[in-house]
Amino acid sequence: MARSRFVSSAARLVSGALLVAMGVLLLLNSASAIQLIIWLLSAGLLLAGLLRLLEMQDNASRRVPVFVAGLLLILSAIALPLARSASLPVLALFLSLALFFAGALRFASMAKGSRTPAFRGVLTALTGVFGAVVSIFWPRLSLWVLGVVFGMWLVLLGLRALSTPLRNVLPAPPKWMRAVGSAGLTGLAIFGLVAVMGIGALTAFLHSQSSTSSADDFYLPPASVPNARGELIRSEPLAQQALENTEAWRILYTTASEDGSAAIASGIVTVPRDARGALPVISWANGTKGIASQCALSASPNPYDDGPAIAREEMLSRGWAIVATDYVGLGTAGPHPYLVPQAEAHAVLDATRAAAQLDALAEQGMRLDERSVVWGHSQGGHAALATAKEAKEYAPDLDILGVAVMAPASDLPHLAESIADTSAGKIVSSYIAASWNELYPQMDIADRLTPRSELAVNQLSKNCFTGAGAVAGVAQASQLFEPVFSPEALDHGLSELLEQNSAPIPKGLPIFLSQGATDSLVVPSMQRNFVQASCQHGAQIGYAEYPGLDHMPLVGEGSALNQDLVRFTQSLLEGETAYPKTASLCGK
Repeated sequence: MARSRFVSSAARLVSGALLVAMGVLLLLNSASAIQLIIWLLSAGLLLAGLLRLLEMQDNASRRVPVFVAGLLLILSAIALPLARSASLPVLALFLSLALFFAGALRFASMAKGSRTPAFRGVLTALTGVFGAVVSIFWPRLSLWVLGVVFGMWLVLLGLRALSTPLRNVLPAPPKWMRAVGSAGLTGLAIFGLVAVMGIGALTAFLHSQSSTSSADDFYLPPASVPNARGELIRSEPLAQQALENTEAWRILYTTASEDGSAAIASGIVTVPRDARGALPVISWANGTKGIASQCALSASPNPYDDGPAIAREEMLSRGWAIVATDYVGLGTAGPHPYLVPQAEAHAVLDATRAAAQLDALAEQGMRLDERSVVWGHSQGGHAALATAKEAKEYAPDLDILGVAVMAPASDLPHLAESIADTSAGKIVSSYIAASWNELYPQMDIADRLTPRSELAVNQLSKNCFTGAGAVAGVAQASQLFEPVFSPEALDHGLSELLEQNSAPIPKGLPIFLSQGATDSLVVPSMQRNFVQASCQHGAQIGYAEYPGLDHMPLVGEGSALNQDLVRFTQSLLEGETAYPKTASLCGK
């Protein structure tokens, strides 16, 4: 009998420790590849089931529900890897049913338990049951949430399994220590339940953010649209959202689409409040915000939540103006030509032209200089390179001094391949699929998608890639277990179209290209290849990689890029080209 109890206690110690380890691994790797998550889930279910079977000897009256619960968990552990090709909602439902019935059977088995262990058992069971409810009622649950919910349940189950054998083998601690330990375990169980309930509330909130809305009447075209490009249609102050010590307006103006046809776009003009005279201009091309109309930067509650904020504020304090386009189709009627270089370039150049026509500037004794420097990050980097290529022919009236591009989407075939299996990559691919399906109907892009990919594209294209919308988008993208574009979908001209819409190589202008060395979205190898090709084609380019910085941290507050960007931009106005000391230059 004593030997049997010793073996049982040892088995519980090992099982409990392994359950805690599995739970922690799930919590730490909940954003990893689906195959790793499935194997972790399966191992956790198996350990939980074996632990339940060990509990059968505790009380003869509870053997039937405990046996059934253990058997259910073990069978689920075996079945889960076999169902790994199923969609996330199916896996979520499968796991939710296992958690629900295991929790219900635990309630039944605790009917005659002592009060304190039973209370903690109830909390653990409730965590599993509520996690099941979250999975059932939110079938678009993200893989991350599924991993977190199940990981918490395993940790709580493992700690509960460790508590009893540890009390039996360790010397009896003082009464106060036992009370503190019991309270701690109970508190941890309460925390787990509250955390899972919070995840449920967060999931509900994220789903509420995925609905579409319309931009306001400011973006509606007038009855008579001017024929000329870069003509200001209307403007209004951006008083509430303006930066400190600045004045800002949102503008509506004429431009041209990728085929040269007339289009309307919107944007934001920001100037230092006390400036006078001619202000040099930074033409800002913003990064990916989405492709739906409501995703316009000028319609955002925080229109300056994009790009290198420290560098932007420094340039404003030095007397520069900043003109930022929304591009066509964001705010105004679509489609938005996402990653289509000519349309992006036209929108950037025409925004700078239209901004110079603001009467409010003349009323305050200032005007916009013809001299400008183009900045762009990510999609905006792609647009900035296109702007440098198009400027001389499309807008010879503007004096473009140079271009600063940050992690640009320079090589679209490379981009499509390198990010195909990531959540952010699936969002970008969905934007391309939805936008280009309208812009290039001859390509029949929608017909190239699988039913799962098509559903993901329809959902993701309605989300803005900002704030809660970005989190909701990542949650939805994690449910697609395949790339948006399969290798077959890229055949028959689509690969060539990606190549055609890659960033052009501009000549005759100084270019400063910056890149985060640990960027997981726009990978450094893409930029190195682009820089090498640019140098071979006679471009004047300086390239700098910033160690330890990912895609967004590259333009974050702590990035050294901010001061390098300021120095480069200011030097162009002074007739020099001051690349960072760490930059590599063509031919050197």
